[in-house]
Amino acid sequence: MKLLTSKKLLAVIISSTLLSACGGSSGSDTTPDVPATVAPKYSVASLDATDGSQAARLDLVSGSTVTDTTWQIAYQKFVGFKLNGGISADGKVSGCAAHEYADLFDADGNPVVDKFKALTADSTASEFDKVDANACTDFTFDALKTSIVTKDWLTVTAAPQAAPVYSVNVDNGWIVRSADGDDYSRVKVKTVEVAHGATSIYKVVLTSELWTGSVFTAAVDSLELDFSSTRVFWDLETNTLVTESDDWDLSLMVNGRDFPMQVNGGASASASSPGKGGAGAVMAAGGVDAVTDPTDTTQVYKYFADSASGVLSAPGNYGPLQYAVDGGHAMWPTFTTYLIKDEADSGTRLFKVQVLSNQGESGDLASANLVFRYQELTE
Repeated sequence: MKLLTSKKLLAVIISSTLLSACGGSSGSDTTPDVPATVAPKYSVASLDATDGSQAARLDLVSGSTVTDTTWQIAYQKFVGFKLNGGISADGKVSGCAAHEYADLFDADGNPVVDKFKALTADSTASEFDKVDANACTDFTFDALKTSIVTKDWLTVTAAPQAAPVYSVNVDNGWIVRSADGDDYSRVKVKTVEVAHGATSIYKVVLTSELWTGSVFTAAVDSLELDFSSTRVFWDLETNTLVTESDDWDLSLMVNGRDFPMQVNGGASASASSPGKGGAGAVMAAGGVDAVTDPTDTTQVYKYFADSASGVLSAPGNYGPLQYAVDGGHAMWPTFTTYLIKDEADSGTRLFKVQVLSNQGESGDLASANLVFRYQELTE
């Protein structure tokens, strides 16, 4: 093929330009201009959280997974979401729910299948776009949610004209997995002493039955765990008091009128000794006393670590996700739009965020392949 000479090429260019200016070679050509595609204002990011042993962290500035402290949102399979702030981490990230879809749950808190099925990434985009920086006034940081709930072991009885009376809930008891993930014990609170005053007293004694691999040992009492003035740490394998930097399994502290008993796992995991501890979800008829093998999933379904409770704890049972809406084990997005504020030392940044999927963009990946829609806003 012959190449055009420079003069002929110039003539072609001039001719084409004149034709374009006149609307083409034919005055009857009424073909409309095709409008340019408008790019969405938001971005989409993926987060692979399939490794349930640790939280996967998302940096909304770069839209990428990170392992350092520059993240805003994290998710751990079977534990849930958390923000980089409050109880969850050392950052200054807080959040609020800016928009929720009504009627996703009935009066008893059960998911309404048809309402969930009506929501898609496309159908919810317009509501996401409407959320601006003024959608929230109150932002909250993550607080602690323990897998062992205080009311399950402590009974408080109000007394007229007197201080409340504290006693042990006789039905308490848990199968506890150790911080190293290898040992188990049946643990109960045996005695409790609480006295408020100028010098308040908070003490408990535990009983523990260590699993040998075939049977539970006979119950033994712990030392008195005195958390009146400081947090205390207990090791279930040795049945001794230890320090936070040791391989502890349970701890007790005072938090206002609550006395959280924490496991060394999830949100409570020690920075100096992060653990895989958890409290078992007992399936055996008869409760913890009926468990004969703590590794048998028909008796103890799963061990749950402590988690963060915050804006990403609602509205679904995994915050932005709801488990088993239409039977099975799938996690359905609630398509709630959250505002996430990062008050980092380098300056405050504000993002709106929505979880679109738990199984990848096409919905065909394994659970915990999260997809986020997000956009940075100007306050």
